[in-house]
Amino acid sequence: MSQNSTGPRDQAVGHQPENRRKLIPDSGQGTDTPRGPVVISSEPVSWRLVVPDDRVVLFSGDLCYRSTDPYAVRITFRVDDHTLDWVFARTLLIGGLLEPVGAGDVEISPSRHNSVDTVQITLKAHHVYAVLEAPARMIAAFLKRTCRAVPLGTEHRHLDLDQLACRLVQDLG
Repeated sequence: MSQNSTGPRDQAVGHQPENRRKLIPDSGQGTDTPRGPVVISSEPVSWRLVVPDDRVVLFSGDLCYRSTDPYAVRITFRVDDHTLDWVFARTLLIGGLLEPVGAGDVEISPSRHNSVDTVQITLKAHHVYAVLEAPARMIAAFLKRTCRAVPLGTEHRHLDLDQLACRLVQDLG
């Protein structure tokens, strides 16, 4: 394993195999007008937590997309009886299928582990970080479904601005 500024890696990310391009969601399909709230959930995804001493911890997590929050993807990690939610920009997760993206608290990049294309997510808080990895094909399949429901570039049409304004006023009061 090599070490870089974001933590341990199984393989340096350089040029990507041509078959990686097939992972990118096609947002040309689907509808650009809302037809009611849509919720898309993944099958349970097996995540690897890579720790600095080369130990690996396996745990389950689910991806969830809601058309009522069209710019975001939520990952719910389950460890024992605890859950932890992280919310990412959908476009960040899509970009991370092909090349390193992100800065600050979240960085996402393509990787390979045991000859399998993976997506590596580095979560940072202060001087601590966690490196998570999951099969790219599972994440890509989920993202393709989200792009069929809400094509990229049409997210604004799925926002309920009246409801959002009401929530903001209630939160201020």
